[in-house]
Amino acid sequence: MVTKKYRDLIERFPLMPIKNVAHLDKAHSIAQSLMLRKEPLALDEKGYLEVLLDEIEKYEKKHHALEIEELPPHKLLQSFMKDHGLRQVDMQAILGTSSGVMSELVSGKRELTKEHCLKLGMYFKVTPAAFLPKIYAK
Repeated sequence: MVTKKYRDLIERFPLMPIKNVAHLDKAHSIAQSLMLRKEPLALDEKGYLEVLLDEIEKYEKKHHALEIEELPPHKLLQSFMKDHGLRQVDMQAILGTSSGVMSELVSGKRELTKEHCLKLGMYFKVTPAAFLPKIYAK
């Protein structure tokens, strides 16, 4: 059964191949709103999100060719920080964490939460799944 919420999602952002960075930003925004929503997603909304994340990943693989599959999440975070000239204190503000937690995230002593992955994905304009532990990413 298709719900009204699903129809609303399709009207806001039709499921189709992502064409450009502005389209990617909108896709990220929709995905983030669904992933952070407090109320559970209906089955059709989960399907929409799955397809949307697939389209985000396809676009990023084609246009942002990074070899991220082999990197553990904390190494990927370190790489992005280095590439963007960011320090741990900068990342604290982005993720809303303390210095101790940030240090543990960067060193790999603590795993990134789903919310961290979403924020990192939005900030660096990559799929949030890139920051998940690799056993869960596929």
